[in-house]
Amino acid sequence: TTLIPTFRSVGFASWLDQLGRIEYVDSRDAEQGEFFVPRVIERFNLGRRGREQKDRHFPERDDGQAIALYLGIKLAPNGSIAIFCGKKSTATSICEKAVEFIDRGIPLPLPQEFSDRREVERLHYLHVANLGTGASASTSAEHGIFSHHGNTPHGIRLSVEHAMRENLVRFVVCTSTLAQGVNLPIRYLIVTSVYQGMERIKVRDFHNLIGRAGRAGMHTEGSILFADPTVYDKRRNRKDGWRWDIVKELLDPTKSEECASSLFQLIPLVIRNDRTKSKDKKNHTLTWDILSFAKAHIAGWDSLNEIIGKIAKQHGENGFTVDAMKPQFEFFSLTLASIEGFLLSNWDAVDTGLTEEDIADLAEQTLAYFLADDEKREQIQDLFKLLAENISENITDANRRKAFGKTLYGVNDAKAIEVWVQDNADELIAVQSGDEVIDLVWPLITEHVHNRAFNKFDKKDILKEIAKKWISGTPFHELFRIADKNKCKLGKGRRPRKVKIENIIDICEGGLAYDGALLVSALCEFVEMLDREGTGDPINRLQLFQKRLKYGLPTDTTIALYELGFSDRVIAQDLAASLKLAATQKKDLVKALKRDRDGARAVMEKYPAYFQERMNELLQ
Repeated sequence: TTLIPTFRSVGFASWLDQLGRIEYVDSRDAEQGEFFVPRVIERFNLGRRGREQKDRHFPERDDGQAIALYLGIKLAPNGSIAIFCGKKSTATSICEKAVEFIDRGIPLPLPQEFSDRREVERLHYLHVANLGTGASASTSAEHGIFSHHGNTPHGIRLSVEHAMRENLVRFVVCTSTLAQGVNLPIRYLIVTSVYQGMERIKVRDFHNLIGRAGRAGMHTEGSILFADPTVYDKRRNRKDGWRWDIVKELLDPTKSEECASSLFQLIPLVIRNDRTKSKDKKNHTLTWDILSFAKAHIAGWDSLNEIIGKIAKQHGENGFTVDAMKPQFEFFSLTLASIEGFLLSNWDAVDTGLTEEDIADLAEQTLAYFLADDEKREQIQDLFKLLAENISENITDANRRKAFGKTLYGVNDAKAIEVWVQDNADELIAVQSGDEVIDLVWPLITEHVHNRAFNKFDKKDILKEIAKKWISGTPFHELFRIADKNKCKLGKGRRPRKVKIENIIDICEGGLAYDGALLVSALCEFVEMLDREGTGDPINRLQLFQKRLKYGLPTDTTIALYELGFSDRVIAQDLAASLKLAATQKKDLVKALKRDRDGARAVMEKYPAYFQERMNELLQ
């Protein structure tokens, strides 16, 4: 039997007259108008408030985000909605707008009316427990509008995915995180922008995303709606027609890009300018040979910084500023460091170490090699050879190489961490509490966390305080209050930005939990390498600290609960406190939960269905 592929209609917001409307096109050929549906976009007058000089309307014809919201709220009675945003900040902005317009009294039934009321209440409760009542995501959740992106706390993301999948809620504002392998019954996918930050959405990612609209067996028909009227209305306009061209390309699966490989993209190295800082306001690029860069990378950051300075001096008027180039060089260098890590982890798999033939073989196993032509393949081989020579010359001891391989760092970073451990061994072995570890290793953490919000945070002493509160289980809204009270900013210069709660989540879950935990794992490897007795207990303490940093939790018990599937910081701590749990092994915790089934279920009653189901599975 053949399954009939899900029919997908494609529509565009258009607003050339008094009222807006949706223009549908043939999904196989966007130039062919398909059918006219008299679906009109109304415009509601919301009056004035305070000192406003003129009436506010919802939606305004030039506000694609507000039009996306209007369409979502209007269509929610018919099925589930996902508003796709190119950036996390856009998703936050849409939730903020939803809260404002609902507060002003838009005359439309809200998504909560078509959702499971109890589930909406439970999701709202979990939002408030994590983010506080002031967060726009908490208030929009109360109305049945949920957000799902990289800066949504882990437990909330899992709960929203589950509630959407089980048809308990109807409305999600998301970025591409939702497209990554989560099957959801989305009836309408509303697209706000064809850009993800500075990058265009990839055709491949877009088709992965629209695969969510009307997923076979979940909804018989899915619609994709582009909410920005400029796309359709200015498609024939010489200046603005580029948006229409991008959309046509996006709708055509034959335009899908090749599989991406970060190494492949480095041959040759392309350095991009900041066009806003360029005299002619245009994009410019410089290319550089990968092997020359690799030699500078091996020499270390002093060498790379010197090169960045030279380029800025020579090409500054074309927008090649230090600020524009530094993140690119960091990315290039991290890519080479990951190849070094790959070589190190394979080095001592056999007693003889890696031969030239083995190194060539490892190069051939990469996706970059598979995608490359003969000339690029030779460069990849040479690059692997160059990095391998550096390893064999500088790390001659097999045990040391194994330790380096386990850290997942490149050679220079691993060497720097090793030296630090040797210099601070006595203090590292003596520290007892998590706070003491943070005080001791803070200089290393600030050096090795690559998270942008972490690095742009202006008051690093306050950030250290936030890190200590993070590992003690303090909820995000209280961590945010510390930054807010101390007037912390992101970035320097004339226009630093205020820190938002989303930045705090990003710093903790994206910076400390990932880069920080990786660093502590490397510390454990190098403490083990120390030629001295009594390192067993310190390593155990560091391993516990690593998990506290990874999950933002205070104890063995709360960590074990999190790993059992109660993967939300609030819930793991509530379970431990309410049921007076003290076991640290997962099997003992399950026994304790089974002994107090009623108590366990009572604690979970206020939390979303996802976590209730997890508890029911364990209690069976």
